[in-house]
Amino acid sequence: MLFPEKMLRVKIEIEPEYSNTVLELIGNIGSLHIDETKTLLSNEAEAGRVKMLLKLVQKYMAQLEVKPKRRGSSSVSDIEHLLDQTEESLIVIGTKVDDLSLRLKEAKEERERFERAATVKVALGMVIDMDRLSRDLKTINMHIGIVTMEAAELLRLALKQKKLLLVDRPLFEQTSAVAVFYEEEDDRDVRRAFSTLKVNEISLDYFSDQAFDLQKQTEEQITLDKKTMVDRYGQRLQSIESQLYALHALEKAKSSLKEGDNGLILEGWIPESVSKEFVKNIDHAAVTFSSFEGEAPVLLETPLALKPFEKLISNFSYPRYGEVNPVMPFAFSFLILFGIMFGDVGHGLVIALVGWLVKKQSTQYADLGQIYYLSGISSVFFGFLYGSVFGVHHLFPCLLFTPIENIQATIIFSIGIGIAIITLSFFLYILTAIKRKELSMLFVGEGSLLWLLAYWFTIGIFVKSVVQQMDITYELMFLSLLLLVIFIQMLRKTRQKTQAVIDLLREFMDTITNTISFLRVGAFALAHGALFMAVFSMAKMISETYGESFFYWMLIIVGNVVIIVLEGVIVTIQTLRLEYYEFFKRFFKGGGTPYRPYNLSSKE
Repeated sequence: MLFPEKMLRVKIEIEPEYSNTVLELIGNIGSLHIDETKTLLSNEAEAGRVKMLLKLVQKYMAQLEVKPKRRGSSSVSDIEHLLDQTEESLIVIGTKVDDLSLRLKEAKEERERFERAATVKVALGMVIDMDRLSRDLKTINMHIGIVTMEAAELLRLALKQKKLLLVDRPLFEQTSAVAVFYEEEDDRDVRRAFSTLKVNEISLDYFSDQAFDLQKQTEEQITLDKKTMVDRYGQRLQSIESQLYALHALEKAKSSLKEGDNGLILEGWIPESVSKEFVKNIDHAAVTFSSFEGEAPVLLETPLALKPFEKLISNFSYPRYGEVNPVMPFAFSFLILFGIMFGDVGHGLVIALVGWLVKKQSTQYADLGQIYYLSGISSVFFGFLYGSVFGVHHLFPCLLFTPIENIQATIIFSIGIGIAIITLSFFLYILTAIKRKELSMLFVGEGSLLWLLAYWFTIGIFVKSVVQQMDITYELMFLSLLLLVIFIQMLRKTRQKTQAVIDLLREFMDTITNTISFLRVGAFALAHGALFMAVFSMAKMISETYGESFFYWMLIIVGNVVIIVLEGVIVTIQTLRLEYYEFFKRFFKGGGTPYRPYNLSSKE
């Protein structure tokens, strides 16, 4: 878990007459990450046809809301015949799906027109009886539409000369609903005015309750037809999609084959843990593994509960092969920082409950729900340390201290946490250097041993001079010597004195400012308590006037909700900022390639 899983470079020599069979077998095993740096594209026409048909069937499935159901690959002797059959099936199914999609689109547009008419009906209903007028008007015509307020005034002026009646009412922001009443001979002038001022006209048919009922019946019939089509073609589409997906992956694998002395060669990487099983399952091919130096695809071994944090890291960058797996240190430091800044038993329970509900109810936001579920638990833990429940202190003895009552301790604690996290980043850098066998990195770079010593000597000098008020002459001399050695290393790298001096000062100041940046942890812990004080102060003012009435408890509840939402978001942002820019700075370079095995039944 501390490092990505070890990969082996694999070379597979395949007997040409069994190439399809072996590639299908490898795809069904699903553990080989193919090296796609060199592709032959010898089967480009066939691969293009498969890709086009796959996109088409996925489009039809999306329109019918049918989810893929992949079953792996079965051997296909005549791919061209299969593709011909697939095309014929998709032509039949596609014609009906396209017709249904057109009906759905038209129904949606009609529904929107009825909804606009209903909004206009409510607005104008305060002045005129829309139902009666649309039903009973015989000799007088009526045009209704939506227009900007400025255009409504221009419309009024344009129709005033004809002495026509115009009724308008505010609708949305800067828009009005208008109704114009006129005789037949004025129809041309009214239409010209509507067109010139770009009035969004609404037909009177859309104000009829009977027409709306017919529209609902039409929508119900379309929904029924869609369900019938899914029942009839759903499984067939899933089967076609499964076959085409496997063929697409197979064609992509074929394009990575190259000719060798003893047959076709396929190269890639495979996790060491499955290498023996892989060899056992491969026939008609010779498999050889080789050690290699350099980059390989990265397979992170992360506990399931912490998997969502992988996405937060991949948004920043993906770790390189041989680099420390950042998920575990990232997750634990994230939760610690969040808990310190947002420590409260009550608020933590609320966040954990919301996170748990989101995780259970929403597939799309399940990862976010898990992150906030764990963050809420961390808040509860630090809430016990602070002795805080919904901002109320001393309900039980605090195990550490109450931030708002111990400002100095809070600031020192936050700086101490910052020093611990930055020191951890140094050690992770050193571990990466050893793992990648890049021993020069131990003495060069922001996370090197020399910078670690310089960092701790700087901390020691500060404590000894400011806190203990002791002589620091020898410590300063040793720190100067360390910085001189670092400067020489930089000079050898850059070959420019000025640049080396600038780099030395920049990195030294960055190390100091990174530590000071953790003051925000204590600041937000204090802000959390200060917001509670503000809420309780306002509630007390209300209680002195009205007693502990409805308004008193309403303010307490609303205040807590505002603190949870507002500060919860801000603390999340600040925690990510500290992680990305203060913690990752030394040990995490990124730029790696995720492990994506060739798999004929992948659900991705």
